[in-house]
Parts: sequence; C-alpha cells; structure tokens
Amino acid sequence: MSRERFFDDKTRIIEEAISLIEHEGYENFSTRKLAARLGVSPMTLYNYFSNKDDLVRETIVFAFNNFLASMQSDLALYFDSGDCPLKGFQIIAWKLLELSQTNPNIYSLLFMKDLRPYYHDESIKERYEYAFRRVAERLSDRSKEDELHYHVYLFEVLINALVRNTFSQRGMRSAPGFGFFIQLAYDRLLAPYECFFGSCKDNR
Repeated sequence: MSRERFFDDKTRIIEEAISLIEHEGYENFSTRKLAARLGVSPMTLYNYFSNKDDLVRETIVFAFNNFLASMQSDLALYFDSGDCPLKGFQIIAWKLLELSQTNPNIYSLLFMKDLRPYYHDESIKERYEYAFRRVAERLSDRSKEDELHYHVYLFEVLINALVRNTFSQRGMRSAPGFGFFIQLAYDRLLAPYECFFGSCKDNR
C-alpha cells in the first residue's frame, strides 16, 4: 500500500467515525458499527490504528481541528490583526453554543464526555490550549501569563457551564440571555487584563 493510499484510507475511516458519532453519539460508537459502515471487517481498522483508543484519539483530534477551522476567519480578527485578542474568547463562546445546537453529538464528544484517558495526549492538549497560546503571544507583561491563564480557564469553565445548561435545556435559553452572561464573565475575568495588550487599549 502506498503512503498516499494509507493516509487517504485513514482519513476516510476517521471521517466515517465522526459521521457515526454525529448520528448515533459517542456512547453508541463501536468499531464493529464503524467497520460495517465502511464495508470492511473490524480487524481491517487495525491496519491503520493500533487499537480502539488510538482510533478514538485521532477522531477527537480531527473533530477538534474541524471545530477550530470553522471559526478561524472569525478569530483571525482578534488573533492575527490589531484587535484585542482577549475578545476572541467571546467568539469562542458563541461558536460553542452554535456547535451544541447544530452538531450536539460532536459538542458532547469534545466538551461533555469524560475523555480523561486522552487528556495526556500532546496533540489533544495542544488543541484545547490553542486560543490561550495565541493570546499569550501578544501579552506585554509575561509575568502575568500564569495569572491570566487561570482567569481564562475560569472563563471557559463558566462558558461551558452556560452552554451545557442550554444544551440540556436548563436555565436561560435565549441568545440575549446567553450574551449577557458572556459579557458579564468577560468583564469580571478578562477585561481587567486588557491593559496588558496594546491593541486592547488602542481599541477602547
């Protein structure tokens, strides 16, 4: 098998795994079902992945890459230009809400399931830390990096709780209500650090 054919087939397997999770949820995912959708035997999958955990890990990475790609153009305004990078976290909050509504099973996989067996994986950790790393690049006082990281983490915890409540149909369900809480969390946790980003001060 050529190298190109190997990667084409591997990508097709991962894409089919994502499709299976989209339609049936991660809790109903199995290599047997995946193989049936692909028209191959379950053992064929292990020509491409060392075990089920390896397949799941690469599927999570692929799904997260798709999620990041879906908001790149929106985040570029904050991470790649002169606008305040901290405000990019508000965009992420809205994108999380959108994902939970348009693709609930993928949202559940990435942000609600217990994925602790995979959290040590560097490729997964890198994606969960993507936004903070992009923001930290523009921090004028590097001594504030750890402190800001804690505040970003708490902001993300609160946002995920809001999205989960909306996803689970608990609490507020309106976009204005969600927007109010996003702004409140931003004002309390991240806005105090705008003074450490020249672009934030310039855009006030």
